[in-house]
Amino acid sequence: MSDRIHFCISSSIICLMIGLVFWSQLPSSSQENIAQLSVSLGDAEVTIQSFLDSEQGSAVTVPRQPLGVDSEKEKHKKYIPLNVVPEQNKKQVQTSNSVQSGRSIVHSGKSIVQSGPSVSKPGVVSTQLKRHLQQTENTANELIGQSSDSFARGLISLVDYNLALNIAYDTKIEAAEIRQTKQAKLTFLNEKQKLIQQAVDQLELFNQPAAQGWYGDLVHAKLILSQNQYEIASVIKDRDDQQFALKQISKNSEDYFAIRKAELQVGEADLSEYRRSASSVYIANQERHLFFGGDKKDTQNLVDYARNLDGIKSEVDWLASHGAGLGRSDLLNLSKAHLTYVQGKYYQEKNQPNESRNLFTESMDHAKSAWNTRINTYYPVGTASLHDITTAWIMWKASETKYVEFDPANSAPFDKELKAGLDRMVNTADRISDRRGRMASDISLVRCLKNSEILTELKEQQIR
Repeated sequence: MSDRIHFCISSSIICLMIGLVFWSQLPSSSQENIAQLSVSLGDAEVTIQSFLDSEQGSAVTVPRQPLGVDSEKEKHKKYIPLNVVPEQNKKQVQTSNSVQSGRSIVHSGKSIVQSGPSVSKPGVVSTQLKRHLQQTENTANELIGQSSDSFARGLISLVDYNLALNIAYDTKIEAAEIRQTKQAKLTFLNEKQKLIQQAVDQLELFNQPAAQGWYGDLVHAKLILSQNQYEIASVIKDRDDQQFALKQISKNSEDYFAIRKAELQVGEADLSEYRRSASSVYIANQERHLFFGGDKKDTQNLVDYARNLDGIKSEVDWLASHGAGLGRSDLLNLSKAHLTYVQGKYYQEKNQPNESRNLFTESMDHAKSAWNTRINTYYPVGTASLHDITTAWIMWKASETKYVEFDPANSAPFDKELKAGLDRMVNTADRISDRRGRMASDISLVRCLKNSEILTELKEQQIR
């Protein structure tokens, strides 16, 4: 999310106190959950690196390390805190991504740039749906243009820009699929690739090692680029290019995690950023596992990821108990929402639907509480933005979507609450008169989400 608040506590105090209170601050209910899940772990060694893919804990209580303890592989020691770029990477800053981006656009001599969408079956879309499709596409295009402009001017972060592009292009792809437009997905992914490449180029040109988080942002941008490259290769079914992109994803995600961890140790990366980098390693490991024919039901990645999400939740608990801003109630609830969401996925893979449904319900409740706090308490006094409210709603929606997989018959009340929340966000956005800076992009983001929800409803009506 966009909660980019920096630690004001010195790193030495953080590391010392986290170690002392790491378990004592953890609620007993969470400890019981950890004990439940860890039966499957045996005596597996726990390291901070595990923070990428964990479920929760261990029946044999596995000793856990505070977030400040460095137990990573030797190669990660090259990352120096305080935004100092590793020497071996400085020489590559201007050129390191050129090969990758070139490969993502041209595959084995075949250009994958398409001539443009062409409708294969005109007339299959109702007039109402066709009108909404056009409105949806217009809003998505506005979001792309406004967020690109805001990022180029330094008004939004890379994370916020990536979220805007993902939502806008996913919406455009869904609209094109309803229109039955040939090659649309490939066309849009190539457009998106160019924008991400421009973001990488912009960050490389900035080249300011002393700027807080700059090098981590650059590596993150390269990771996003390789992820999109992987998606392009998947669409054209080019396994060689998929493998090439997957290798880049693995490398960039590990580097991204190592950099954010080093920054966290000296108070220069917040817990949301750390969680995001850990998530990227989980996703990379999972995709690599599946790509090379691994067992789809292997839950070790989820176990590792959830264990470390629990570490973040405990950290926020500790900060909250000491009155720190990073322990704010909305941040604490979002940490709990992320944790219970991953736990729910773990039990889903273990074919335990009752436990999974209960955890997704709990995740929904936490995300909804965070959303309520932001829109009712923090937004009116200016300590939460429209974008903050939107990201909380997105987490709420993600949990509800997983819940519906288990209990669609009883999902109507949850759907109604989500729609009411989104409508309130739209009304809030419409009341904003001063739309300078990044505000236009945030407003378009809300409208794009609303149009996408309506589009899904119309599509279901079309099917019926």
